[in-house]
Amino acid sequence: MQKIVITAIFFFSLSISLQAQITIETEQDSERNVVFYAVNPTKVPYSVILNFSQLQNMTTPGGGNVTAIASPGRSKVATLKPTLSGQGTNYRYAYSFAKGNVYGKTKIDPVYLMPVPEGTQVKAILNNNISNTLKKEKSDNSYVGISFIFEKPTEIVAPRKGVIAEMKMDYATDKESLSFSAEENYIEIYHEDGTITRLMVLKPGSAKVEVGDLVLPGQVLAESAGENYEQGPHVRMVNQRTEKEGADKLKYSYFPVVFATEAGNTEIKELSDFTVVHPQEIITRELNKKELKNYTSEN
Repeated sequence: MQKIVITAIFFFSLSISLQAQITIETEQDSERNVVFYAVNPTKVPYSVILNFSQLQNMTTPGGGNVTAIASPGRSKVATLKPTLSGQGTNYRYAYSFAKGNVYGKTKIDPVYLMPVPEGTQVKAILNNNISNTLKKEKSDNSYVGISFIFEKPTEIVAPRKGVIAEMKMDYATDKESLSFSAEENYIEIYHEDGTITRLMVLKPGSAKVEVGDLVLPGQVLAESAGENYEQGPHVRMVNQRTEKEGADKLKYSYFPVVFATEAGNTEIKELSDFTVVHPQEIITRELNKKELKNYTSEN
C-alpha cells in the first residue's frame, strides 16, 4: 500500500494576538452603570471573556467572569451596576478573546464539500501532527485535519457557506521536497454556527475572493499549490471551534467533519480515494431564500 504522510502545523492561537486586536472601551451612563463595549475591526465575530479581579460595590449578571460575543464593529459586551447608591465604586479587569462564536449553533448537521471541483480524483488522508514528525518521545494522534491530494493543480472551492474571515496569499518559495511549511498561504471561512474552516497550501496571488465576502458552497476561492511538496499538489483543510476552558479561558479545538461522497455523507478516517461530487442538496441546504433564488436562476 502506498504510504502518504501529511504533516500539519497550525498557529491559530498565535494569529489571534498578532493579526486581530479586539479592544475594550467603557462608558458611564446617567445611572452610574459602567457599560463595556468591544471594538472588533474584523469581518467576523469573536468570543470575549472579561475577567473581573476586583468589583467594589459593583455587580454584573455574569459574576466575576463575563463571556460575550464581539460582533464586527462596536458592540456592548457587559454592564456593571452599582450595588448601593451613594457609595464609591471601583473595578479591575482583564480580557481575552478568540475568533469564532463560543455560543454558535446550527439548525442542521453540516455536510462539507471536498474543496476541489466536482469530478476531481483525489486521495484523502488524515494529517500528521507536527510533533510526530519531530519525533518527540510521546506521539500525538490528535485530529489536525484532512489533506486532499490530486495529480495536477486545480481550483480550490468553498466547502461550505460562510464569510471570508482571513487570508494570507503572498508566500512563495523555491524550496523543493517540502513536508510542511509554517508560512503556507491560507484562506479562512467563518460559518454561521461559529466554526471556521481553514484551507492551506494555496498558490500565491491566486485569491478570487476578499476578506468579508460571503461565499457559497462550491464557489472558487483560489488555485492550489503544493507541487514542491513531497506528496505533490494538494490542499489541507482543518476545522476549528472556539470553546471555554474553565471559567476564564478560551481555546481552539479541531474537529472532524462529514463530507459529501458518491457513497453518501462520510467522515474520512483513513487513506481513501474519491471522485469528488457536489450534490445540489448539500450546496443549497444552508442557503436562505434569497441565496437559493439567485443560485437557482444562475444554475
